[in-house]
Amino acid sequence: MSSDDGRRAVDVSALVVNYNSTHLALDMLESLASQKPRAPDGRELSLEFVFVDNDSPDLDPDKLEEIRALPDNGFPGHVVLNDQNAGYAGGMNLAYEHARGEYVLVLNPDLVFFDGCVEALYRHLVSHPDVGAVGPDGWWENGREVRLPPNILPTMWDLWFCTLAHVVPSINRRYTDVRVRNALRAWRAVKPVALDMLSGACVMLPRAVIDEMGGFFDGGYPLYYEDTDLFRRIRALGKRLVLVPDAQIVHYYNRSGTTDPSGALARYWRARTHYYRKWYGLAGRVSDWLCRKLLHTEWARNRRSLLEARVIDLGDTTEPPTVEFGRHLDDYLIEVCQDAAFLLAAGMFGRGDRWRPGPSFWRAFGASEYYLRVVDLSSPHPVEVAMFRFRRVTAPAARVAAEPAPEETRVGQEV
Repeated sequence: MSSDDGRRAVDVSALVVNYNSTHLALDMLESLASQKPRAPDGRELSLEFVFVDNDSPDLDPDKLEEIRALPDNGFPGHVVLNDQNAGYAGGMNLAYEHARGEYVLVLNPDLVFFDGCVEALYRHLVSHPDVGAVGPDGWWENGREVRLPPNILPTMWDLWFCTLAHVVPSINRRYTDVRVRNALRAWRAVKPVALDMLSGACVMLPRAVIDEMGGFFDGGYPLYYEDTDLFRRIRALGKRLVLVPDAQIVHYYNRSGTTDPSGALARYWRARTHYYRKWYGLAGRVSDWLCRKLLHTEWARNRRSLLEARVIDLGDTTEPPTVEFGRHLDDYLIEVCQDAAFLLAAGMFGRGDRWRPGPSFWRAFGASEYYLRVVDLSSPHPVEVAMFRFRRVTAPAARVAAEPAPEETRVGQEV
């Protein structure tokens, strides 16, 4: 552990930026406190947390007091109440100012750690000096039924490919085929694997790498794309980004954004414009503008209806539906998405001639419309079998009162 500036007193500083998610942040920090990771030499790692609230309008004072009390219960930490919503990047930079660790663990508030996660991340990072950042394998829910989608590195090529895949079925098929092949590298990895990009929801990196980059997050990103920018800057140093499958988390995904969806969407578009302008100059800015305009044309709206035409509608349901494939598949992937384009999708593996959501899936995915894409993996190249859609609806009030739903079919947290 370094002590070159007299301030470093811990191995790992866990940084979390909160916005209207205090209850989730408390659960995450308590989960982190229970980790008890050890270094390769066997000593227990010292951890601290830095919690920054970005001026949450719905800050829970009781949960905040519980977070403040964590140091009294053996988990050192620091609470910072920001007087403005500085965005995720700005909040992280503020948290970093208070961090003392030689390694930094960037965290979203809506996480839960599985045993051994922090230790696996730390051990791989300290034993591989060519690695600039490491991240865990992610699940959508704590029953580990649904794998989170691996992030796709936004490039100029991907911007245009992705835009056209929104509206042209033949291009959509090519895009999803490429995406699935890349996703399988992460989903089926049993050893650490280098990727173009990790998830910014949970990533560990050395303070030395931050120093070498000349700073932490780019504060020009109001929300979204700040992690992409960070990963590109790490790779520009010649460092690798590595997914560590032995490290695993649950990420309940974008719970802060859903508390203010219109504000989050506006920040997303500003962040995307900033990203393409920064990394691709005028060509990037113009391409970003043209792609946005294209998606709002009458031609695009008409073409998009062709994507929906491939979908088999299973209708409304209050119970987990059974999806029948029509034939036995020795190895299949079920992708789940809330959009017929399937440009980013979670995944589940199995074998057989049908699939039905398990109890963990059903608790985690709330009342909404879901698209399912069945992919046959038994051949050398993934082959789409069929696409389905169902709408999960809440049961009528009278039925709920008379016949309470069993635990495994109750509506869980909203996606």
